[in-house]
Amino acid sequence: MTLWAMDPAARDAKLAYKALRKKGGDRHAWVLIEVACASSPDHLVAVRKAYCSAYGSSLEEDVAACPLYKEPLKQFLVRLVSSYRYGGEHVDGELARAEAADLHGAVAAKKQPLHGDVVRIVSSRSKPQLKATFQHYKQEHGKAIDEVLEGNRNDKLSAMLKTAVWCLTSPEKHFAEVIRSSIIGLGTDEESLTRAIVSRAEVDMKKVKEEYKVRYKTTVTKDVVGDTSGYYQGILLTLIGAE
Repeated sequence: MTLWAMDPAARDAKLAYKALRKKGGDRHAWVLIEVACASSPDHLVAVRKAYCSAYGSSLEEDVAACPLYKEPLKQFLVRLVSSYRYGGEHVDGELARAEAADLHGAVAAKKQPLHGDVVRIVSSRSKPQLKATFQHYKQEHGKAIDEVLEGNRNDKLSAMLKTAVWCLTSPEKHFAEVIRSSIIGLGTDEESLTRAIVSRAEVDMKKVKEEYKVRYKTTVTKDVVGDTSGYYQGILLTLIGAE
């Protein structure tokens, strides 16, 4: 309820601040990628302002100074949280084709998912431009870039790039995965489950529920009911809405 009641920018600033101070696994880096990529450029600016106001330092400086992340992942995260994606709906087809080739060269050929070209493209281009680039990638190489990255399951950098690709172009895919991974296995990752549902409740929860049903052959509601209880369950179900 505390997260739900907060201003969205202040909430994301708080989530980012906590993520920078927690050890253990990739899920905390997910939070930074979500904040940077899953909402609008203006929202990210608001998050940076809220972060500076609340904690007396800049988000990008704290990411750069965070000892939990090593290069090239750290540079990637810094570029994401400090970006502002200009461009509106305009798409440059020639640029999309050229950068699709750059991505393929780094990700598929050189096996360097966070190569400098990749970081530059993913951290700076507008969402419509990136969608066009990823479409060209699939047309030219017969496989979507996220499918290529998904195939590198043991590569942490590929996993982070896939998370960014999803948050930028199809955030419902990422948040469906966050909900599922927070429920499956021993115990419940309540922090991740709460974050995913609260942050998307008024954004794209309908799409998240549809994606979840298609991918996992069950519903968000059913899995939440099976893994939570009491008032906590009630709040989550209210935010999820009818299915």
